[in-house]
Amino acid sequence: MSESTDTTVNQQELHTNEPPSVDPIKPKGQKPEGVVPPPELRIKPVIPEGMSKKQWKKEQKRLKFLEQKPEFNKIRKQKKLQRRALKREKIQELLEKGESIEHLIKRKIKPEDQTKLPSKIIIDCSFDYMMRNDERISLSTQLTRAYSAVRNSKIVPTLQLTSFNKLLKKRFDEDLISSNYNNWINVEIDENDLKIENPENYIYLSSDAPEDLNELDENINYIIGGIVDKGRYKNLCYDKAKELGIKSYRLPIDEYIKLSGRRVLTTTHVVELLLKWYELKDWKKAFEIVLPQRKMAHFDDDEILGEIPTIEGDNSDEEDD
Repeated sequence: MSESTDTTVNQQELHTNEPPSVDPIKPKGQKPEGVVPPPELRIKPVIPEGMSKKQWKKEQKRLKFLEQKPEFNKIRKQKKLQRRALKREKIQELLEKGESIEHLIKRKIKPEDQTKLPSKIIIDCSFDYMMRNDERISLSTQLTRAYSAVRNSKIVPTLQLTSFNKLLKKRFDEDLISSNYNNWINVEIDENDLKIENPENYIYLSSDAPEDLNELDENINYIIGGIVDKGRYKNLCYDKAKELGIKSYRLPIDEYIKLSGRRVLTTTHVVELLLKWYELKDWKKAFEIVLPQRKMAHFDDDEILGEIPTIEGDNSDEEDD
């Protein structure tokens, strides 16, 4: 009898108890009640006239980076010193074991071991105004790497930058001061537009050219379009060659290799390919040495190749030929 009474009481308690309270679901984006954003977040930014909100945000991000750059450089320098210390320890450890350290030593080529050519590799920077800021940043990085390639090459033509007088130059003057580009060795910085004195001594490289460049001439100046255009502009370098009244050729990429992934060559890649051909006189070896393995793919002799990779300035997705 007592068990029945207890069960009845418990059931009554269950029916009389109120259900647990549940917070109503608030619409997406609605702030919780009682939460007030700090004053700086409630002040609308003053966006300069003629600038979109997206452009303003990018500019603020750039200014913030410049503000933090000294601290960033300090940390990077510390990490570089740590890597050097670890490398010295590794070398000492191998020496004590009597093992080879050749793979840990990077030997720089001395000027007396280099062969100077009378010709030039010219990077035409007249397309400066056609690039977005991020593309211009990418090109500036390619130019520094191209200089490094020339400086460490066994065969050394002069590297010339023409029309170097706009926003690209401003970036080097303000953001890449440490590059010390005015003191680059075997490099000519020309703020004027490219001048052609003898058309027979110049060739403009373009992926839209009808003929392959089978070999290089040490007395010919080779021009590369200095632009990263994400494929927006068609026949850019080819049309520039016709405007200047000089011949245009494309690198024989489809004859020797097949690229996997995006079919794009950077300005740095093209400079390095020219330098390696001068050294080896072999396009196939030059491609295999210069291009990263992730871009390489094997193919059979009877395989039909598609469109050849683009060169910067001509439909390139990132950098040029």
